[in-house]
Amino acid sequence: MHFVSDTVKINHIDSTDTTFKITNEISTDDLIKSINHVGLISPPILKLKANNRYIVVSGFRRIAACHFLGWGHIDARIVSVDESDLNCFKLSIADNAQNRQLNVIEQAVSISKLSIFFSNDDVALSQESKKLGLNVNTGLIKKLKEINTVHAELKKKIATGVIPLTIGLELGELEHGTAIVFSQIIEELNPTLNHQKEIIRLSKEISRLNNVPMSDIINDCIIADTINDPELDRNQKIKKIRRKLKQIRYPEIVRFETKYFALMQRIKLPESIHLIPPVNFEGNTYSINLVFQNLAQFKDINKILNKMQNHPDFAKIIEKELEDN
Repeated sequence: MHFVSDTVKINHIDSTDTTFKITNEISTDDLIKSINHVGLISPPILKLKANNRYIVVSGFRRIAACHFLGWGHIDARIVSVDESDLNCFKLSIADNAQNRQLNVIEQAVSISKLSIFFSNDDVALSQESKKLGLNVNTGLIKKLKEINTVHAELKKKIATGVIPLTIGLELGELEHGTAIVFSQIIEELNPTLNHQKEIIRLSKEISRLNNVPMSDIINDCIIADTINDPELDRNQKIKKIRRKLKQIRYPEIVRFETKYFALMQRIKLPESIHLIPPVNFEGNTYSINLVFQNLAQFKDINKILNKMQNHPDFAKIIEKELEDN
């Protein structure tokens, strides 16, 4: 591709034409300070139009920053009016990717614009993207394409890293208001990725089984009060919300779990003996983890195990006789 370096009038640049724009960053404060201090290091790339006007290929924020600083002219790299759109898209992506790390939304926009020229061939698209500085495999390309259907407010949260990509795609499938409610909870409490997935999954299942909107589940008085409780820290709120959702979704399992821990407290096992119940308390397979350093400790543990087999509360756990009493 051939460039011609030139100085052009800023008012001859049509920044409203966003054909080749991939950036979603709005603020130019950082660029204004930098350009004002050391000048314009990397000139924008422009494409010549009719009547001595220009369209921006790359450098929207640089042009906006220079305009803010009152510049009348700007140094630029000019490509021919005959340059293909594909080559201009490649220039836009490569120029931006070389200057900074593109966020997820900018990667999605880049893939969306490039995919037009690759006939849904994600392998070729991935190979071409890597040449331009985007390290995206075919699996990520599929996710990036899906982002374009997500509401703008969610896109912003994904771009800033407030919401992980996988969670953003899940929320994008929900009704907009519901998605925003969940995104606000994630933003405020910052649960782990697994806990985020669990909260969304349980809410979906409860919504489907009870035929109620997901937003109603989160707005349940107990859950809402937990989120707004000033006496609880972030981890306590997350734990209480997860517990409440499990209780709604799996009332019998939660009841079993509650009684199980109550009985275990009465058995009073030492730290050297750890009884491991079935996953989600489903099934009948228990296991025991023993910790000892010598034969004497092992003999002591064995004595405790012999007493434990005759403990009535242990029998209730193994036989699942966890009636309320």
